[in-house]
Amino acid sequence: MKHDQGKRLPRFLLEHCNSVGQVLDLSDDLMHYASRVLRLREGEALRVWNGKGCEYNATVHYVSKKLAQIHVGEKLAVRNTELNRQVHVLQALPEGDKMDWVLEKCTELGVAGFQPVQAQRSVVKLEGERAAKRQAHWERVVLAASLQSEREQLPFVEPVRSLSAALEYAAQSWPNAQVLWFTPQAEESLKNWCLDAKTGEPLIVCVGPEGGWSPEETNTARQLGALPLNFSRRVLRTETFAVACTAQLTALLNLESD
Repeated sequence: MKHDQGKRLPRFLLEHCNSVGQVLDLSDDLMHYASRVLRLREGEALRVWNGKGCEYNATVHYVSKKLAQIHVGEKLAVRNTELNRQVHVLQALPEGDKMDWVLEKCTELGVAGFQPVQAQRSVVKLEGERAAKRQAHWERVVLAASLQSEREQLPFVEPVRSLSAALEYAAQSWPNAQVLWFTPQAEESLKNWCLDAKTGEPLIVCVGPEGGWSPEETNTARQLGALPLNFSRRVLRTETFAVACTAQLTALLNLESD
């Protein structure tokens, strides 16, 4: 195995990798990335990650001009890079490429999953094939950020839903989760709530669109058990909020501790 000790080995996601000795074919895209972008040579070392907490040393082998295979070697020790409490971001669709920023930075910070929401005041409207293509793009953004930041678990990106559908899905998926609904009108601050917050339960951070949540959406959230909180004296942009809130939760609740 060719391995430069001073070089950081590239990391590939192969979801079906789960045991030593496997031989896995690379997709056309990954073969192009390995041979043309990274310029990995025959027998060169890399790491293979399955997105579910398992990682292996491996080598690349070029069977032909159209086929490359990964030979899976020793299993690597698990590096705990996850927060000790799941944080999910329910993000109203922002304009332009702002969603890419939210996904990338929140993935680096340890967010476990994302729920894009078609809010009443969202300028962007996504449905059908356009929504499916955008979701596939977002999944690639999350994957790239996960590989770069050495995530142990690959965060998920849910299909675009309405707010009520998103909150109902969250209640079914994480019955004990605490939904945090941020509004300047809330009496309790995030900091004060964190002082007495229960430990262990997942957190769902709800981030509104540029124009804010509508009164109807706020009523819906409260009826479904969301907790109104005040985040800051300042008004943050929608693409800033999730990043700032995740960082604050991590610090206030000590989510980086073992």
